[in-house]
Amino acid sequence: MSNNNLSLLLGELKKILQTEEMDPDVPVGQLGIDSLNVIELILACQQIYGGVVDFENIDISENTTVRDIDVSMSS
Repeated sequence: MSNNNLSLLLGELKKILQTEEMDPDVPVGQLGIDSLNVIELILACQQIYGGVVDFENIDISENTTVRDIDVSMSS
């Protein structure tokens, strides 16, 4: 199930950043994400991971990868 969620999360982040390609193991800081994009990413996480995600529990830094976010949200 996590793999499907990872695909959904990648899809949402591709839309947010308006890009076709994205490596889930590249830190988000290298993807060109800004503070507004982080808010959009958190909202996407809340939708993808069943709405059980609390805003304060999502830790996204410039070194966090999309895969890290998926693992964190799936645990």
